[in-house]
Amino acid sequence: MQRTRWQTLVVLAVLVGLGSAVVLRLLDAQGLAPVPVPALSGAGLAVLAVVLLVLGRSVRRMVSGEESRMTALGAARVAMLAKASALGGAALTGYFGAQLATALEHVAAPLPRAQAWASGGAVLACLLLVGAGLVVEWWCRLPPDDDDDDPDELVGDLS
Repeated sequence: MQRTRWQTLVVLAVLVGLGSAVVLRLLDAQGLAPVPVPALSGAGLAVLAVVLLVLGRSVRRMVSGEESRMTALGAARVAMLAKASALGGAALTGYFGAQLATALEHVAAPLPRAQAWASGGAVLACLLLVGAGLVVEWWCRLPPDDDDDDPDELVGDLS
């Protein structure tokens, strides 16, 4: 598995943000209310980021040879969760960013002001999730192998 590149995350956030902005503008042009952003949506994403960091710390201990209850399969799952969190967090950053931009256009009214606060908090939580995903991906790297390039040593003893 390759580490997630920051350029991929930026492109994903921009594309999802632009697509979401177009849909939200179409809804606004037709007089329909935008999809509301729950006030606690940012809290759920922040909790996921903290859980990911805790799991990643166990993987980091395992990789460095310290005592850990993490298994190799568990470490692989944490690495995949980290990658999914980085990609999902980037996509949600674009979506909530578009929601924030839409709410800021009508910020004088009470409901759009509340939506702006909820969207802004969700954007910050998404950025936290992306950061946690990238850090845990870094922690899940395996150390480089020794100078042993003997093919028999890489396969192991099969007899």
